[in-house]
Amino acid sequence: MQEKIGSIILDDEFYGGEDLYSDGCIEDEILDICKRQNKEEVLRTSTEWPILYHLSDIREHLLEWYPFTKQDDILEIGSGCGAMTGILSRKAKSVTCVELSKKRSMINAYRNQYCDNVTIVLGNFENVKLQRKFDYITLIGVWEYSGLYVNGAMPYLSMIEMLKPLLKPQGRIIIAIENKMGLKYWNGAPEDHTGILYSGINDYINKKNVRTFSKQEIIELLNRAGFTQLKFYYPMPDYKLPDTIYSDNMLPQSGNIRCYRQDYSTCRLYNFYDATAYDQICRDNMFSYFANSFLVVCGEGEQACEFVKYCGERKSEFQIVTEIRNIHGKKYVVKRALCSEAAGHIRDMKDKEQKWQGILPGLSCVEGEMADNEYVVPYVDGVDIDSYLYTWRNDVSQLIEQVRYIIKEYLTPNEKDMTAFKFTKEYEEIFGNNYPQNSRSLRITNIDCLFSNFKLSKDAKVYNFDYEWVFEFLIPYQYVLWRALRQLYIKYLVYLKDQISEREFNKQFGH
Repeated sequence: MQEKIGSIILDDEFYGGEDLYSDGCIEDEILDICKRQNKEEVLRTSTEWPILYHLSDIREHLLEWYPFTKQDDILEIGSGCGAMTGILSRKAKSVTCVELSKKRSMINAYRNQYCDNVTIVLGNFENVKLQRKFDYITLIGVWEYSGLYVNGAMPYLSMIEMLKPLLKPQGRIIIAIENKMGLKYWNGAPEDHTGILYSGINDYINKKNVRTFSKQEIIELLNRAGFTQLKFYYPMPDYKLPDTIYSDNMLPQSGNIRCYRQDYSTCRLYNFYDATAYDQICRDNMFSYFANSFLVVCGEGEQACEFVKYCGERKSEFQIVTEIRNIHGKKYVVKRALCSEAAGHIRDMKDKEQKWQGILPGLSCVEGEMADNEYVVPYVDGVDIDSYLYTWRNDVSQLIEQVRYIIKEYLTPNEKDMTAFKFTKEYEEIFGNNYPQNSRSLRITNIDCLFSNFKLSKDAKVYNFDYEWVFEFLIPYQYVLWRALRQLYIKYLVYLKDQISEREFNKQFGH
């Protein structure tokens, strides 16, 4: 029998009449939230992990960037409460969901009730009879449960083999799954499915039916299922609430990964600093082994995108996405709006770039252009300055000397371009009424002169490539330098805090 909730079709022909998987009574609360359509209000105040996990739009970052088209038909296995259904619906021609739980399907339907291209089929995928083929099949947090719902001696292999006949020619399977060897598990995070410390690292001894895999195990299983073309992506801090996605073509450098925020789902131990461990792992080219989770595209030839960074926790008018794409054999940095309200912010970037050009004579500025409502800049091959400074993390005197040199050579304006700071309404609107006395300013200021936004290229030039926060009113330039120094100190906090305080560090540069 079929019923409709809004524009969503629910088909219970294959439903067994019992929900076999649930987070408990919290799902009743989530259903009520979706019926009342007050998700944003609840997310601002709730401290419940299931509400954050099931309802946060951050979940969509996992696939928001992926180049689905309006010609694509997608099969979403284990659609749950619809965290991914909405974004798939907006990007594809049609979405067919298969979900065991009727309650979760009701949540999905009320949450995405305005999507007119979604059908939710209730039932165990093994029993559901589908009469069509698909361009994409997604398994987002699902493959690890194959042992519970797929019969046979090798359920994880069987699950993939069952999906293959449902693919169109050139069709692809997209899998998101935790890495059982992920660094967070070594550093005291309980395994997501068993809740037991080191459960995955100990190969799920005495635990049956639910398991995740290392990268090599995934490759072997998918190769055995007939998929030899695989592309791995690495969502950070993991695939559940990602803000950054790396690929094998664009892996993080030492200094890039800082997971200081706690694991929201459970209490955890900390055996060591994530920062220092990831720095060494990245330096030794071992990141893909210790990444916390994987996004795997089976059947993909060329890498769809090499790097994605979301700024989705800002006010809507400033929510943007930064991607690194390979376009006709060349890499480009592409900035685009995450929502319609941020379109003007993107359109302003070319104008800001032109105004910032030449303001700091030591910097070379990368020139971009607007194309299809995106700001596109050629990618500069090299090392970020803050990653370059990693070399001196354990020698504070040498680090200070290097930073002084960088400030002198690249961040020091010509004296003729400086003027006395004057307090203005424009300044007050953004920075309030606090400002250093007797300070000096540039006529145009890029407050985002962070070491992470400068790249030392192979031709020994330092390039500035980020012009998002360029302002035309007077801003104390010492604030710009202080902000850069603070970001650097915090990034290398675990190395520096026992050598020098932040206050003493700033004093070395006159702040």
